[in-house]
Amino acid sequence: MKILSKIFILLFLLIILDGCGSHSVVSRFNPNPEINLLAENIDKIFSDPAFSHAHWGVEIKSLQDGKIWYSRNNNKMFMPASNEKIPTTAAALKILGPDFKFTTTLYSFGEIRDSVLHGDLIVVGNGDPTIYSRFYETPLEVFNCWADSLKSCGINKIDGNIIGYDNLFDENPIGYGWSHGGLDAWYSAEAGPLNFNENYIDLKIEPDPETGKAKITPNVETGYIEIENNTMVCDTGRGGILVSREYGGNKIVVSGIIKSDRKAFERSPTITNPTHFYVTVLRETFISNGIEVAGKALDCDDIGMNDFQPQPEAVLLVHHSAPLSDILKMLMKRSQNLFAEIMPRAISLEVNGRGSFWMGKKVIAELLESWGIPQDSYAYMDGSGLSRYNYISPSILVTILEKMREDQHYPLWKDFLPVAGVDGTLRRRMKGTSAEGKVFAKTGTISNVRALSGYTTTADGEEIVFSFIVNGHLLSSYDTELITDKVLELITSFSRKNS
Repeated sequence: MKILSKIFILLFLLIILDGCGSHSVVSRFNPNPEINLLAENIDKIFSDPAFSHAHWGVEIKSLQDGKIWYSRNNNKMFMPASNEKIPTTAAALKILGPDFKFTTTLYSFGEIRDSVLHGDLIVVGNGDPTIYSRFYETPLEVFNCWADSLKSCGINKIDGNIIGYDNLFDENPIGYGWSHGGLDAWYSAEAGPLNFNENYIDLKIEPDPETGKAKITPNVETGYIEIENNTMVCDTGRGGILVSREYGGNKIVVSGIIKSDRKAFERSPTITNPTHFYVTVLRETFISNGIEVAGKALDCDDIGMNDFQPQPEAVLLVHHSAPLSDILKMLMKRSQNLFAEIMPRAISLEVNGRGSFWMGKKVIAELLESWGIPQDSYAYMDGSGLSRYNYISPSILVTILEKMREDQHYPLWKDFLPVAGVDGTLRRRMKGTSAEGKVFAKTGTISNVRALSGYTTTADGEEIVFSFIVNGHLLSSYDTELITDKVLELITSFSRKNS
């Protein structure tokens, strides 16, 4: 009976301990008592009762000795939001290399004589996402240069069509499981082998008292879109502007009330069918530069062009993008979803000869497996993190970050990451604290999800890798930042020398 009593007491104690928060692990067996105290203080922050309804996943690890200082649900699955860009960007850097450049080629499909291309002009691309004002003075700079190049080759007229050939990628322009309700927002832009203006239109919106409506100015004047202005200018009351695009079409509706004293602001609704958008604007640009175009702007699918085998002598011009290192830096600093969605497809095209997210996913999985991350231990369902079918653990993210810390391209990799209080999506966070300028990390945000994973250093320079993810929270993003940023302030002000 005494033995049974002891067993019952032991079971009771285990149940009590389990109910008291065994999801978190404080490094009580670390020989440094200061680290133990730090971990206990971190645990108190993550145990904030305001987040009792939510789920935190955390791993904090020293890169000096490889020991975990603190963990909470670190091997559980979480939606990572834009922390999905960590495996995406790591794989692109490793597989494609920092010097990789996207290539766009213009071909003549006909004979050139008497300053006329008697046939079609065909544009073939492999995913360049940079033809926009982030990399050029204006979105049209590249197209204007192409017009000049054609004229310098003696082409003043194209007697046929301008055709966008997009069959180097498969026909899956959006991520798996993306919400259709948000497809008109800039961050949900479709991805393809031909991308222009990041596949949306920037609309400058400002009050126009003379017309009594908002003045709407697109950054690219094109007949590809139709803008319906259902706005009204008011002097009093509350204003509110809604910009939407009908699903499957390119009619953009701007509606609502704009205050007469409101300063100009910008909205960026997406377009559908990036290929057709691309060649439409290209045709318009050629015409505005004095090149007559008799035919139409066409997606190759419009005419059943399933296969195109160009001859070297048919090349009119070749355009190369900025190096991949510059593109990945923009991807991570701004958290640009289009760039991220291009990467698995570009990886697949490079490795398999066809751009497919699903084929690219397999290549990425092989890389992660070589790092000791089994293929059945996570769910990688898009490149950007917009899908709510993505699942990964803080421990896996830390492993990827550790592997990249050991990589030859680590200086580039670290430079890709937003810096607390300095730039990117962290530019406004942790200013004036010990963490400012010392936290290099990728943010992540979708509804009810917040994430932050990366590197930092303690007060005496010890390198730390971390991953924080919260799922199912019903508070504001600011509330989650109060938690994670306070923890990082503790870490960056910590010193072993005080022990």
